[in-house]
Amino acid sequence: MRHLAKYIPLAALMAAGGAHADLVAHFDMEAVNGEITETISGSRYAVEGNFAPESVAGAVGKALRFDGYTSHVHASLDDVFRNGTSKMTVSMWVALPCYPVIEIDKDTKEQTSIASCLDEEAKTGFGFFLGFNGGYSFRMYVGGWPVVIEADSPLPPYQWNHLVAVADCDARTVSLYNNGELVGSGKANGSISFAPGAFYMGQGRESRKSGPFELMSFNGLIDDISIWDKALDLSAFADAVPENAPSLDIPSSRFASDRLRPRFHGMPAAGWTNECHGLIHSDGRYHLFFQKNGDGPYMARLHWGHISSKNLYDWREEKIALAPGDWYDIKGCWSGCVFSDDEVTGGKPGILYTAVDYAKAMVAQASAESDSLVNWSKSSSNPVISGRPSGLSDDFRDPYFFRNADKAYVIVGTSKNGVGATTLHRYDPVAKRWSNDGDMFFSGTSAAQDGTFWEMPNITRMPDGKWLFTATPLNTREGVRTLYWTGDIDVDGHFKPDAQSAAPRLVDLESKEGFGMLSPTVYAHDGKVLALGIVPDKLPSQTNWRLGWAHCYSLPREWSLSAGGELIQKPYEGLKGLRTNTVFSREGFVLDGDMALDPVKGNALELYGEFVAGNSSFGFELFKNGSNSAKVYYEPSSGQIVADFSSLPRIPNDAGIYDGVYRCTLPERPVAGSVVKLNVFLDHSILDIFVNDRWATSIRVFPTDDAGAEVAAFSEGEVKVGSLSAWILDVEASGSSVETVDMTGTGLAPSCLYDMSGRSFPHDMTDSLNPGIYVGNGGKILVR
Repeated sequence: MRHLAKYIPLAALMAAGGAHADLVAHFDMEAVNGEITETISGSRYAVEGNFAPESVAGAVGKALRFDGYTSHVHASLDDVFRNGTSKMTVSMWVALPCYPVIEIDKDTKEQTSIASCLDEEAKTGFGFFLGFNGGYSFRMYVGGWPVVIEADSPLPPYQWNHLVAVADCDARTVSLYNNGELVGSGKANGSISFAPGAFYMGQGRESRKSGPFELMSFNGLIDDISIWDKALDLSAFADAVPENAPSLDIPSSRFASDRLRPRFHGMPAAGWTNECHGLIHSDGRYHLFFQKNGDGPYMARLHWGHISSKNLYDWREEKIALAPGDWYDIKGCWSGCVFSDDEVTGGKPGILYTAVDYAKAMVAQASAESDSLVNWSKSSSNPVISGRPSGLSDDFRDPYFFRNADKAYVIVGTSKNGVGATTLHRYDPVAKRWSNDGDMFFSGTSAAQDGTFWEMPNITRMPDGKWLFTATPLNTREGVRTLYWTGDIDVDGHFKPDAQSAAPRLVDLESKEGFGMLSPTVYAHDGKVLALGIVPDKLPSQTNWRLGWAHCYSLPREWSLSAGGELIQKPYEGLKGLRTNTVFSREGFVLDGDMALDPVKGNALELYGEFVAGNSSFGFELFKNGSNSAKVYYEPSSGQIVADFSSLPRIPNDAGIYDGVYRCTLPERPVAGSVVKLNVFLDHSILDIFVNDRWATSIRVFPTDDAGAEVAAFSEGEVKVGSLSAWILDVEASGSSVETVDMTGTGLAPSCLYDMSGRSFPHDMTDSLNPGIYVGNGGKILVR
């Protein structure tokens, strides 16, 4: 009973000599060989769930991490109480990031078990229970009658909660404490109704599912459950102090062997995500907020999740930024934006989000409590926009802030006359409120082209002075996809598309029916316009249930506009920091057939080639094992970039839509003799493809052949290659390191280095060069 000793001094508890006899059950919650132990009887019980049991530093020794939808323990209690006992104390430590779902899209007062042996049919037992909005209680049966002690405030997340229930039926009292403070009490008279039997942790007797996902499940840490057949005095536990701060990070072991989970694409540490929104730089880090269900990889009761990064590829998850709980957002905190404005937020970061109760959608505001953006406070003036203007669809969401000249505006996605549209709301700096008069910012012209509703509208002033408007319409003739328009903002804040945007254009090279990069967040920072968006995995729910995660974001892209108003997309320059010293490089040759890119192989790669267009197809093979591979190539006969997974063993996610073959028609077909730059990033189950630093698309693929790791370039005939490079990528690769690879016959000036564009640099500048490949002095230099 290693942890029992911790309780004896806390308790000063009981009379000397009789202390141990009063402790009748004790679960220390440390998982050993997949089991926890009831230390009084020595009985061991399996920790069940999709993932190996996770023990982390606890309040007392080690705590057990529950995943929120599969992990649970089905233990039992012997005949631990004497017949007719009227006194009992139950103690446990819990810490959690969010509350259980309980019901999908339904308000409920129902609570689910944290740890319990309560049997409603037999009218026996006791336990701690928790609701979807943080309400918690201790429940028991006394003399066959139910006793329910409700806490007077929600269970605080992100801290240890020492829950202690003390029943003294002789004194006719049952009291509930949290961290030594009385939070609820009631009366009870008689003997405690108890029968030996099941004792549940993490999930109780009741079950409710949405598809394969258990909704009546606890997410967080449970530690040191102790049961006494004695009513402890408050002094026995009032000053109990946890040994460690609660570690609510997802243990790294959970996905360590997962060959499909991306490593350098943004996503939460576990569970479900949807649109990312509100990319912003603060306190030396990029911060990205997103739609999150922390209880499992399925859509329910949305929170605002938060990840941050110094470089836009090595991400860490922060605590939840916004959680539903107030009357106006009890159903969920849906999408919106993060912004900073001298007039509206006093120059500090703020959030505008869609607040949803069970009747309508509104717009609410929150403010950052510090530059770290970890803690946020909701405005006391919420909701700041009380609902949709009259005459518009009830679907009213995704506010976005912008400023033009001296005026501040918010646009919100909606539908008008069955076509996607955006409302316009003006800020009154005197009254400090937003208009809501039904004025329209911009509207589509037909449902077939523009969809019936616009999600995630975004308006960005580009460096050339033009405005770029993006939206993700629902129900176009091609389903869900992200479109863009270019134009200007008039003096009243309305968007006026230019001649190039008589019809919207597609952001991704290929996107339909919810495939591709969707709902981008766009952020202008340090002279660059950065964009990244959700790339849905489109997997069956049962697969997400098994994996423990759903969806990720694209790699960051740098956006600009051409002179003709075309959206130009290239990889974010900082991604070069992912490149390791494992590299392949060759220049100036003719490719005819396959060429292995050894030593580069695996499922975290960057491939780059400059090919001369002709009559033959050319590109890359990935996940190659014998005749099985994925191919990404340019097909001159069609003018298309093709991603072909038809011969790859994989988890199907595109049946009836792409069936493994994604054909991306280039807006401008390369002429014979021109250079086609093909740049492919692979991160386990996502490909980001860039062509000529102009066009881009993101595709999900889920290979199942563990041996499929070879990488090759190929052509179907002779193709001239100007340069061909490949790198293994790793988030730990960042740093300034230089690798020299032997080359001969360069013919270059010995005192200079040359980059791949032919620009020269003094040879003594290696410490200040940007990441990339340089040649000179009879060798090749790789700077990363």
